[in-house]
Amino acid sequence: MSENENGFFPENKNDVSLEETVKIEDVPLILPLSDLNTCKYCSSLPLDPEILKIFGLNICKQCRYTKLKFVTKTTANREYLLSNEDFKDLHYISRPNPHKGTWHDMQLYLLDEILEIAFKKYETLEKIEEVKQERDEKNKKRKIKKLKTKIRELKRRTIVKQSQQVKHTHVFSGEGCVKQCDICGMEVEQEEL
Repeated sequence: MSENENGFFPENKNDVSLEETVKIEDVPLILPLSDLNTCKYCSSLPLDPEILKIFGLNICKQCRYTKLKFVTKTTANREYLLSNEDFKDLHYISRPNPHKGTWHDMQLYLLDEILEIAFKKYETLEKIEEVKQERDEKNKKRKIKKLKTKIRELKRRTIVKQSQQVKHTHVFSGEGCVKQCDICGMEVEQEEL
């Protein structure tokens, strides 16, 4: 601890200041302006550096939120039936998971790239829907089969339990009109005539 730090922070030469960690890189302007890459939708100059760096697309910051659509990896798996192998060569933006911060980061893919791969794999959206329905039917059949085996097993166990119960003859003892079985505790009331 150093004196000028008032004892609250350890002296560490390896700390990097906030100004050094946060660096926003803008595309430098090159004159003449005709040589610059412009947004492919609105032809404006300031391009989004993140989209340019990750996806290699010339998109401005305004068009990024209006024209580009992103899909999470889970949604692409579920909706477009893509496997992990299909995502191998795709670029993505990583964002913290909004559901829980300790979970793995979300991977956001461009919807256009996802649709392109889905069309290569299944040719049409109708074909994807057919495959989804087939998978749903297989899952339902598997669940019904599992339920039937559980019911069969439960029936078998109850039949075995019933057959294992030993029948006995009652041995009543007691005086008076109420007598009780010594083995099972059943009570019988007898009336005297």
